[in-house]
Amino acid sequence: MILEKSTVFAAIRYRRSVREYDPRPIEDWKLDILLEAARLAPSSTNSQPWRIVVVKDPDIRKQLSLATPGGINHHKWMEDAPVVMALCAIKSNAQKFAQLIGKNYHLVDIGIAGEHVVLTATELGLGTCWVGWIDKKRVRSILGIPANAEIVCLLIIGYPKNEAFSAGEMVDQFAAVEPRQEQGEIGIGGIAANKRKSLDEIVFHDKVNA
Repeated sequence: MILEKSTVFAAIRYRRSVREYDPRPIEDWKLDILLEAARLAPSSTNSQPWRIVVVKDPDIRKQLSLATPGGINHHKWMEDAPVVMALCAIKSNAQKFAQLIGKNYHLVDIGIAGEHVVLTATELGLGTCWVGWIDKKRVRSILGIPANAEIVCLLIIGYPKNEAFSAGEMVDQFAAVEPRQEQGEIGIGGIAANKRKSLDEIVFHDKVNA
């Protein structure tokens, strides 16, 4: 079956974790679209727990790149990316109660909002990278994040240093083939796709057969 043109599926297939950026700034209109994509995400009980700190200042970005646990494995490459978003959550009362029984719905909500940003960024020709290896205490101090906001992760955004092809070419290429990504397929930033598990390994119908 050949998939009709789908910018959403193309963005999913084309997305890569980019760690080499051109330092040129992101246009304001594109950044506005990314933030609106996060704002429109669904959330548990419509709590909308996300709070996003958008960092453009190069000195602050450098501080964030060094804010790793024990000072190990600094993210020096982050300094070239023009935007770092700190994704945080302020939990609703319902979400706080849910945590008492082991349900971290707010983390799911932040993941959904963040991936909205990632896929929209891909469609706009921007690279992204999720960063969870951070010293949250230092990040809180650097950005002045209040105590009632839980820091979840950083999201790095910018133009890839290697622009393999445009978003339009992405749609044309990935809408004309069978919807199965193969290892090594080139995506945004000229980055090859990692090996993925087959559907047979991850999908079960009706029941899991041990």
